[in-house]
Amino acid sequence: MHQPPTGFTTKAKVTRVIDGDTIDVEITRKVRVRLKDCWAPEKRSRDIVEKQKGIAAFSHLATVLNDKEVVLFIPADEDGEIKDIFTFGRVIGHVFLNDEDIAEHMIQTGHATKEKVR
Repeated sequence: MHQPPTGFTTKAKVTRVIDGDTIDVEITRKVRVRLKDCWAPEKRSRDIVEKQKGIAAFSHLATVLNDKEVVLFIPADEDGEIKDIFTFGRVIGHVFLNDEDIAEHMIQTGHATKEKVR
């Protein structure tokens, strides 16, 4: 029998797209979510090419997610704890829309990469 991953899963509503790999969702309070395994260019970059790609990633993600009901999954650590999930005031998690992993969608559409590009 396949065991589900340990963590926290809940339905959430997307309230705002921040950029190509970060969104705000509402559960019982607003939570900022950084998409796990998804690196999009920054829209606030000083590099013009990165900025243009960041704006395109933001626009695409906003089109896909704004005002949608999604499923948020926050993976637990090796001990089954989710206490250390915050980074820069965001949780790191997976977001699913109609059973599609949005991080994978952003990567497949060319708006992000699976690993950070330096």
